[in-house]
Amino acid sequence: MRYGQKVLLPEPGTFPDEKALAAFVLGKMDQWFHIEEQVPGRYWTGEETRIDAVLRPRDSEGWHDADPAFGVEFKHLSPNTSTGERYGWVAQAVGYTHCQWQGYGRLGIFLSPSPLSWLLSRAEEVSNARQRQISPEMLEEERRRVREYGRRFGKEYSDAYVDSEALLTHRRRLGELTYEEFTARADGYANAAERERQHDLRIAKELTHLLGQLSVGELMPYEHSGWTLMRSESRLWSEREGAAKVPYGLRPRIGSQRRSR
Repeated sequence: MRYGQKVLLPEPGTFPDEKALAAFVLGKMDQWFHIEEQVPGRYWTGEETRIDAVLRPRDSEGWHDADPAFGVEFKHLSPNTSTGERYGWVAQAVGYTHCQWQGYGRLGIFLSPSPLSWLLSRAEEVSNARQRQISPEMLEEERRRVREYGRRFGKEYSDAYVDSEALLTHRRRLGELTYEEFTARADGYANAAERERQHDLRIAKELTHLLGQLSVGELMPYEHSGWTLMRSESRLWSEREGAAKVPYGLRPRIGSQRRSR
């Protein structure tokens, strides 16, 4: 992910399934790339598999590789997609970097959307979630909870009692949030939401670099660059800037880029 720019994440439910997502993205990419879908491949164990698409630039000028090509794998992620499912997708992509793809050999793999996009989504929603905790609607929810608690034990609490208990809980929550705001500012952040947001972004940044070392990148749209190929926070290509001058290609790397002396 490119942290200096806003990633344009689709709203949940924009695409009904993975096939619709792939059709939309590949329809966009067709103007810059030759596309072959459902390319067969084989793991080193001999097991057969397929990847959603292999893309080759229509104009190879500026690319590091003499014959640039890369694989793209799509997944339809939803808000309730589990952590295990997300990292299972990552494991699949890493396995794909060791496959021999028919007509291409080994390929670098790019995921669309990023499996870490949930961290970006959560980071953007942190502030709104905190505000909801102290909203009038939340206070009314506390009143409802107090009433239901009493009825569960055969008691019908008065409105005055319900209000006092709900307000007590509400004030306790306000106190907790005020303390969090104080400690966040003491740590040098604008507020607690910004502290949590920066924490999520640091995690995403570290994981992005880890994926890059495993030859796995991301195909995502960004606010000022449009559709962009990223790996280890480096731009390899974007629709508005073209191929980037980077000292490495799309093909999977063996070990670290740095040579030991």
